[in-house]
Amino acid sequence: MLQSLFNPMTPKTTFDIVTLLTLSTHLLVALFFPLAAKRIILMSSFAFWRLCYNGGLGWVLNWQSSRHGLVAMFKRNGWLDSSRGGKIHLWLKSELEAKMGPDYSFEAVPIEFNAWLLYRQLVDLILLNDFTAYFFLCSCYMGSANDSEPWHAFLRIAGGLILLAFNLWVKIDAHRVVKDYAWYWGDFFFLVEQSLTFDGVFEMAPHPMYSIGYAGYYGGSLITGSYTIFYASLAAHMLQFLFLSFVENPHIEKTYERPPLAVQVIKRSRNRRLSSALSDPSDAVADEAVTSGIASSIRERPTSLWHPDLIIFKNFDLFRASDILIMLLLGYSVGIPLGFMWATGHVRLVLVYSICQCVGWILFRTLALGFLLKRQSTSQLITRWYIKHGGNGEEAFSSWRAVCNTATVMTYGSFGLVALAAYHWGDADFGNLILFHTLGLLLIAFHVWSSRSVYETLGDFGWFYGDFFARDSSMLSLAPADIKLYYTGIYRYLNNPEKVIGQAAFYGLALISRSWAVFALALLLQICYFLFSAYVETPHMEKIYGAQVRRESGIVRTVKKAVSLGIGQPLFVGSESYINGETRNADEDVPESSSMANLLASTTKPVKDILLETRGLLSTTTARLAERALPSELSKIDHLGFYGLKLLPGAAWKASATKSPANKAAKSIYFLGEPIRVDWQAPLNHSRRDWIGIYPVTANFSNQITTVSSKGRYVYIHPDENLLAEMVVGDSVFAGFVKGTASVKENVAIANGERGSEHQSQKGHPRKRSSGMVSVLHGEALFSSSALPFRVGTYEMRLHHGGTHAVLAQSKPFEIAVCDAKDIVDMLGDKDGAANESDGLDGLALALLTVVNKIFAVADSRAIPMTNQGDLGGGGQLNDVCVETDIVEPLESVGDAFSVDEVLDEGQARRLGYAIKEYFGVEFSSDVLIHAAKHGATVHDVAKRIIEARKALSAYSSANF
Repeated sequence: MLQSLFNPMTPKTTFDIVTLLTLSTHLLVALFFPLAAKRIILMSSFAFWRLCYNGGLGWVLNWQSSRHGLVAMFKRNGWLDSSRGGKIHLWLKSELEAKMGPDYSFEAVPIEFNAWLLYRQLVDLILLNDFTAYFFLCSCYMGSANDSEPWHAFLRIAGGLILLAFNLWVKIDAHRVVKDYAWYWGDFFFLVEQSLTFDGVFEMAPHPMYSIGYAGYYGGSLITGSYTIFYASLAAHMLQFLFLSFVENPHIEKTYERPPLAVQVIKRSRNRRLSSALSDPSDAVADEAVTSGIASSIRERPTSLWHPDLIIFKNFDLFRASDILIMLLLGYSVGIPLGFMWATGHVRLVLVYSICQCVGWILFRTLALGFLLKRQSTSQLITRWYIKHGGNGEEAFSSWRAVCNTATVMTYGSFGLVALAAYHWGDADFGNLILFHTLGLLLIAFHVWSSRSVYETLGDFGWFYGDFFARDSSMLSLAPADIKLYYTGIYRYLNNPEKVIGQAAFYGLALISRSWAVFALALLLQICYFLFSAYVETPHMEKIYGAQVRRESGIVRTVKKAVSLGIGQPLFVGSESYINGETRNADEDVPESSSMANLLASTTKPVKDILLETRGLLSTTTARLAERALPSELSKIDHLGFYGLKLLPGAAWKASATKSPANKAAKSIYFLGEPIRVDWQAPLNHSRRDWIGIYPVTANFSNQITTVSSKGRYVYIHPDENLLAEMVVGDSVFAGFVKGTASVKENVAIANGERGSEHQSQKGHPRKRSSGMVSVLHGEALFSSSALPFRVGTYEMRLHHGGTHAVLAQSKPFEIAVCDAKDIVDMLGDKDGAANESDGLDGLALALLTVVNKIFAVADSRAIPMTNQGDLGGGGQLNDVCVETDIVEPLESVGDAFSVDEVLDEGQARRLGYAIKEYFGVEFSSDVLIHAAKHGATVHDVAKRIIEARKALSAYSSANF
């Protein structure tokens, strides 16, 4: 990039010229503007380009990742298509061919690759300007520090230069590992045959280009000695972490780690169909026997599966005795001394008390509990004690978890008390005050992140040292299926992160309070934890895991490798360079596209009320203003009266039709989670971006324009290739298709037709009438999965014109309801719950399986080409496309886990909890369901839990279950 941009002998593209011009503006500002003015201009420029990077590029990448948005835009406009692109196509082709060199062919590569190359030009423009603005901004603040001694300045500048050199090495080594493909986010556009690589600097820290790769920012802050540069650098770094959290991490997870739910469900369904086609029919008898005996084969689940333990304050339960006791203990130990100090002013007395208390909890948490764990490792002391006194291993581990969490909470609380009692700044410099508080808060945030990373990697079992209590998964319910040592997550970089960085928050408290006492206590805790690790944890791990224990962490290995090879050797030697792992002479002609061919191959209630009223007023005003402009917009549409919607009956009507007389109201009733089909009609020349949305019947003020969001509950009725370019696996919004054509008279269609009676043309819409017969398309749209409303209530459908919110047709109101209790829970028999429990459990489990499958169902849509008019009954268009959609349900039997891959996200858990409450009358929180799913709970387990809950509640319920 830099060689082609700054080499005067290299031809320059339009992108290069624009980049050079914008870069030169920073130089002109730095050279010719007065100091105060250029500081303001360059700071504004740096903020602009940083927001363009993290906000602009982040939005584009997120759009591309979720909807193939950038590639779909090029396909939709035809800019990369020689037959449709025109002058824009020729210009883009000439730009890329000049940029990439002679071995690149614009026409020979896929459109995704060309879209990525164009995106690279935008990245180069923004990143180079971001760096240049920061560099000249730092130059404006050189000499800002007021060093009292010369050696202070020497240490500051030397430290800054070291950080800059380290930053440079990190970037170079990261590029060596990921190459241009990942450097420019190539996997957002297309995938090659490779997996995530953890080598070199990627073994030192997670996401090194975004974490330690920004050390140069703080090096620049040290060299300039400016608080302004430091806080600007910190803000830019925080924006980069936001970019990582909301853009890159979600994409990495769904691409390399855990595919989206829809992908997993569809893949599982296809594997089932394949296995069914290849299996022997005689195996069905054995499968049925296994299913019938599932109740007796499933392992008994302990209470901890459904009632997760307290982790610090996570999963706090107001009615659990141990949680209440922890809060009381914390109040007595911390709250009362604080109140006493503020009421009496005896700060020194409270400080001495808090230090003594903190030392006690440190020793208890590390040495006392360490002694117990040591004895547990050698002789199973705790487990033997519980067995001797009538307990078992589960109870021993449960009690240990409560004690361990109490010690951790009290250690944190006692540290906080010491910091509050010792907090003093007096007449300290304001700059130092802000700096120390900022650094302290950063250390606390770092501690929170590292602790969460440790917990996410270890889970409940590892967090509470479960392998001291169980050697295999059959001994404890919380034990994973295979108890092995895995170096994943934060453990990829550190063998024992708690020992190294697990006390960062306490050093942060020392900085904030400016107290040597807090620092000494933090140091004591770290020393004690080193002893705990050396004499308790490490010997036990070596005894249990043996050769699996890693001797060197990822950081140590990377540093050793860098020292042995020579840090920065490929950069500073000058005569050689590394390309694809081979050493080449730097004087050789290395075109920028040399690796491209290889790449292609491989608040209070009144306030709330005021806000709600204001929001309603704005919505109403918007609707009224829009209505005035709407007739002129819709008057441009031919045959406006031929648009219509008609709901197709669902399961409620089919059940009612078997009875006499049939319940006509059941035609407009659909069960919660049930797919809804709707017939639509539109003229032949309708917009291919017409769409149907579902809304609560009282949500919109106007019948002519929709004023509220559909919240993703919409379906395109007849998408074309341009729209389908944005379709991803599991999409439910492209489930509309054409069934055929018909010829109707306008007055018949409006007055007497079935769709016309369902939806008359809107009052005030001018119509363009035509004489004779008019050909119209009729088709069907399928609402399923995320396109369905998931709340009981009354709704309506609205057909909108061409990607706008102008309403063309409305359906009759329909109701989302749940089945009658007798249709799902009649297996309970007697009202007092004395029915046979095994029969009731199996029946309820099957009913729950049906509900869970409806909730987690995924739309499997496929675009099918229609190459002749006969496909549309004589009225189709050449090279049209049609969408086929299948509803795929993830679970096969009640013995399946009620989640996919033991992962249940917050949204899925809320939907499942709501469905269980509505269908079965038992309320489970989303946290409980997530915890149970993480530990492999099955549909059968949830059904059994529902029965137990109903029995517990039935005796005191006004409606006897």
